Formats: sequence, C-alpha cells, structure tokens
Amino acid sequence: PKVMWGVDDEIRAQIKAVRQAVAAWSGQQEMTDALRSQVPDAMVRVREMIFKEENILLPLAQETLSESEWGRIAQESSDIGYCLIKPESVYPWRPKATEATPDENAASGAMPEGMLRLPSGILKLDEIVRLLDTLPFDLTFVDAEDTVRYFSQGKDRIFARTKAIIGRKVIHCHPPASVHVVERILDDFKAGRRDQADFWIHMGPRYVLIRYYAVRDENSAYLGTLEVTQDIAPIQAITGDKRLLDT
Repeated sequence: PKVMWGVDDEIRAQIKAVRQAVAAWSGQQEMTDALRSQVPDAMVRVREMIFKEENILLPLAQETLSESEWGRIAQESSDIGYCLIKPESVYPWRPKATEATPDENAASGAMPEGMLRLPSGILKLDEIVRLLDTLPFDLTFVDAEDTVRYFSQGKDRIFARTKAIIGRKVIHCHPPASVHVVERILDDFKAGRRDQADFWIHMGPRYVLIRYYAVRDENSAYLGTLEVTQDIAPIQAITGDKRLLDT
C-alpha cells in the first residue's frame, strides 16, 4: 500500500500538470504536441492504478480488515471524501461479528489513571496540557458566568497572564475603556446574535489578531467564550509554496 500511495501521488501530480497545461494552452503547436503525449500517458497510469486497486489492494484489505473495521470505514468515509461519486446516503451497515478493535475496547472500557476520553480520541492529561501550550497562539477561556477559567502557557505569550486571573470576572481583566466592548460581545454570544468577533492591532514588530469565539454545546447552548490571540506577521510574510518534501 505504501508503494501504491507513492505512485498515486505521482499520478495526481501528473494530472495537475496536464490541467495546468490545458488551462495555459492558446493554440501553439508545441504545446499541442506536448499535451498529445502527456494526456494519454496520464490516462494509462490512472487505468493501471485502478487495476492494482481492484486486484491487489482491495483483496488484501478484505483479508486483513475485520468486519468491525469495515464498519468504521463506512461510518468515517464521508469525513475523508469520495473519489468519483458521493452517495446520497450511507447505508447503516453493521457487522454481524461482535469482535472489537483495540480502539473500541479502549473507548468502552475503564480509563487508565491519568487518561481522558475525548470524542475523537484518548489522551493523557499531561499530553493535553502540553498540546495546548504548544499551539502557535494563546488561548483564554471564559465560562458562561463570565469567569476566567483557563489560559494556555505558551513560551512566548503576546499578552501576559498570571494565575491570579483564574476565577476573576473577565470585565476586571480589561481596561475600563474597553469593558463595554467586551460586555457587548459576551451579550451577543449569549443571545446567539453572533458567534465570532475579530480585532487586529500592531504591537511593535507584531501584528496581533485577536479572535473571540462563542463556545456552544451540541444543542447550541452557550458554554463560554474562547479568546485566541496570534501574531500573524510571520504568516503574512509567507510567499510561494513549501511542501513537506522540500524540508
């Protein structure tokens, strides 16, 4: 499968090159001759890949994967996307067998000490803390009662935070001149009038983007507000392309 994956990437690059050539074509004979060579070659490689998938990859997958794993593939395929045809609905197929994968066993059993079960995975508490502190932006969470509950502790915070703010009302963490703006944003979030508010300011060499997001549960009930602060100056300086293979 890894070899086929690599070949598939080559074919995708080939198709992309053909599409770019077609888009740039303006009748020159030289480009016409090139396309006459490129298009058939790409089509041949696509047909070869389809043959390998149907005669090698799929039979191998049928032998290797359990019924439970096929069931999970059916459930999660829409998150990945479909190649040619998107089904109008996915038949709720359920495996007859009752075996469970290791992930399913972990999801249904008791959690080992220090582990937390999340909707899309299982992490250690320390991993969650380090993960949040590694994100390239600062996070601050204010609960539904307007009380500061959490802030990330990245190594290069834009706005200084101390643990003294935990448990404090958020309006007491802003200068008086901006308190009314904060209150209006929170009121709008609670009333469902909006879900996001953005601001951006220059701070020396930094260009700081400040974004507020309403955090809601699955029933759209307001849980609090997440502040995300990031220096976007390095991002604005990015030009061209840099792919994984360029490193």
